[in-house]
Amino acid sequence: MYHLGIKRNKSVGLYIAGLCALLLCCGVGAQPTPTIDMLVADLASGVEMRQVSARQQLPLRGPEVAEKILPLLNDERDAVYFAALRVLEDVIHETNRHGDEAAQTRVADAVFSLLTPDATERQQRIGLELAPLAVCDGQDLSPVVALLDNSDMGERARNALIVMGTNDAVAALCDALPSMTEDEQLAVLRGLVLCTIDDDHADALYPFLTDGTEAVQAATLRVLAPTGKAALLPHARRIVAEDDGDGSFEGWDGWLRLSEAYALRGGHWELAIASYREILDTTPHPLIQSGAVVGLGRFGDVSVMPYIMAALNSDAGSQLEPAVLEAFRKLQGNAANQRLIDVLPDLPDTMIPGMMVLFGEKGDPLFLEVLEAYALHDEAQVRSAAHAALAASGLPQAASVCQRLLADDVLDDSERETLVEHLYTLARVLRQQGDADNAGQAYLAIYRNTDDETMHRAALEGIRRFPVPEAYDVVLDMLADDDVESLPVSTMVGVALNAMEAGREAEGLELMQEIMPRLTNEDSVRHAVHAMRAHGPNPAFARSLGYINQWWMTGPFPWNPNSGFEVDFIGEPEVSLADTYEVDGETLAWERRESTDAAALFDLMTHVSPSENVVAFAYAEIKVDEGGPAQVRLGSDDGIRVWVNGEEVFQIDADRGYDIDQNIAEITLRDGKNVILSQITQLLGGWAFTMRLTHPDGRPLEFEIVE
Repeated sequence: MYHLGIKRNKSVGLYIAGLCALLLCCGVGAQPTPTIDMLVADLASGVEMRQVSARQQLPLRGPEVAEKILPLLNDERDAVYFAALRVLEDVIHETNRHGDEAAQTRVADAVFSLLTPDATERQQRIGLELAPLAVCDGQDLSPVVALLDNSDMGERARNALIVMGTNDAVAALCDALPSMTEDEQLAVLRGLVLCTIDDDHADALYPFLTDGTEAVQAATLRVLAPTGKAALLPHARRIVAEDDGDGSFEGWDGWLRLSEAYALRGGHWELAIASYREILDTTPHPLIQSGAVVGLGRFGDVSVMPYIMAALNSDAGSQLEPAVLEAFRKLQGNAANQRLIDVLPDLPDTMIPGMMVLFGEKGDPLFLEVLEAYALHDEAQVRSAAHAALAASGLPQAASVCQRLLADDVLDDSERETLVEHLYTLARVLRQQGDADNAGQAYLAIYRNTDDETMHRAALEGIRRFPVPEAYDVVLDMLADDDVESLPVSTMVGVALNAMEAGREAEGLELMQEIMPRLTNEDSVRHAVHAMRAHGPNPAFARSLGYINQWWMTGPFPWNPNSGFEVDFIGEPEVSLADTYEVDGETLAWERRESTDAAALFDLMTHVSPSENVVAFAYAEIKVDEGGPAQVRLGSDDGIRVWVNGEEVFQIDADRGYDIDQNIAEITLRDGKNVILSQITQLLGGWAFTMRLTHPDGRPLEFEIVE
């Protein structure tokens, strides 16, 4: 009854859903898409819920919205006025982002219509606020210009033109300058510093270099400085010499900007450097001096070093230290870097930490020796800066320097831990650069010199990714402490291989011998095998894992998969290697086969024959010094059956792919010789098997294969 009830309820639900769909298709209950006029009416209603929907939809309806929303800007209700203003702003942004030129022009015209003489003060204020957002190329700016003389709107109009920053806006301001008061002129000129000044604008502004007040002349120089005109230099000298009032700093800043323009425009390098030097020698303002020092470093070469050092040794030297450091940072080239090393002993002590940081940032091996020396400085702040600089340098050689510092045991515990953290940063940089060897060295040094568990694990991960021969001792120590589980087998094998490839053959082999007895589960064996396979044939490795890598084989024999292992083919398990077998007119004999694979994998498609629905047999005799409990660990593609000393110990009739240690069978071996016979089935596709012998705890078993 319960299940019937569910079905009945579902039927009712489906009926109702279908009825609703039908009603919708017929238009019953459907809501019409609101028009722009309907949405504007919602906005004008002052009802919050209606306004929310209108505000969401109106900005997406195009430029027409801007025109229809304008009357609401005069609404006395704040809720309506503010909502309309926000919608108009959103329409401008949406049109600028997605609209075409015609749509943008239409919106701009709507905004500028707020600036007509008959517009209300509120509309004009909104228009000036939004005009810089909506203005288009070629826009008629006369409504804004007309308001420049308006006592209430003049300042807003000036600011609107400055924020626009268009060529027409700048021209309008330049044309209006003569009729403005000094304060108005200064406000405009200081705003024009952010605008691009072309030759026409410059021609209009040049008269103010001589005819304006001292403050106006200084402000004009700042505006014209980016043009880089050589004729401006005499004006700059005169303006700063004559003006000791409020415009003094502005004049010096104009001269500083002019020097930069000389350097940037090209072809005036000597003039730029000479201009910076002259400023440095004559200005009373430390901030301007700082700018000149940075300019020398930014655009100069090693030849400017004496001028920078002279400034540092002046009365204002202590105030110029940050600028000098920045100038040194800007200097490029080997000659400049060598000169920085040469002047280091002459610098104030307060600059030394900053110089260490600078040396690290430059990443030049030339600084390594200095950084290593200062890493042992008497002042802790200097030592700390040098340690951080070594890491920041990203230089492979810096890893070795850090390792030497840690090995010398000259740092206190806190400094050592901090240096280890810096070394970890450097290791990650080297890792990103693809420098596997130095990254591995850095991770090894971290492992050896940290007590922090998190850092310790990170170092082990680094050693795993980038094993180096020097990690050999670490792995041996871990093995001695029975701590093998904390380091992946693939890492240990990689370390051993790297040691052998680096000429430490005996040590590598010794490590492999230490590792093998500890490979007691299929995951560790799988990792080891994969690592060794990457280095080519390795039968010795397979034997060390207990693999039988030599078999006598015969086959293939036709096989009906439906019969499984019910049919005897060669009198198994009692067989003789001297026997031969007739199969479809062909004589099959036992043949010796050997695998060089790291897991002694036998591809029977190669060792026997490419076939389907067949079986093959593999026979081996092994000798152990002492018999007893043991295990057979095997993998096969497809099924496999195993006898040990004539007794069946395992069988699986399966269509499967091969893997390491897929199955484990408990066996008992005799003292001396033991006979192992395997039958491997093949349906279709791949055909392979592998087998190894272990102690009951998974340790590889030592045995001899009888020839």
